[in-house]
Amino acid sequence: MNKQLTFAHKVAEGIYCIDTGFGRDQFDASYLVVSDSQAAFIDVGTNYSAPRLLKTLSELSLAPHDVRYVILTHVHLDHAGGAGEVMRLCPKAQLIVHPRGARHMIDPSALRAGAVGVYGEDAVQKDYGQLLPIDASRVTEAGEGLDRKSTRLNSSHLKLSRMPSSA
Repeated sequence: MNKQLTFAHKVAEGIYCIDTGFGRDQFDASYLVVSDSQAAFIDVGTNYSAPRLLKTLSELSLAPHDVRYVILTHVHLDHAGGAGEVMRLCPKAQLIVHPRGARHMIDPSALRAGAVGVYGEDAVQKDYGQLLPIDASRVTEAGEGLDRKSTRLNSSHLKLSRMPSSA
């Protein structure tokens, strides 16, 4: 039986696409990977996306403490702006991010300043909210050959690959 989800839909066994609500419906997505009772978010959207991500967890009978990883494909604010908030809400999660993005998640002030320089303070606050820093001890840089043992969801391995794209 397929469970009706408010903000998400199942794309494959254990993989859900969550509409983050950024911009307009079905414009920006986060993915949730579930293996048994453990989960990983791939991208998280903005701070305003966090309630949608938590609602999806709840609808799948999972809790924030079941999230083992938050994995960012890149640190643009529409994909990673809510990482600090999601990490705050998911106390057992470890953030996995490209080495060039790690410092921006630990101290998001330069990222925010850049966005304010382009869009203005009001637009940044409206679209992204306050960016929260993530404790460095919870940030793992996803370099080449990240240890497979450290990227497990129960019996499943998460394979991380470098794909040249945006920042």
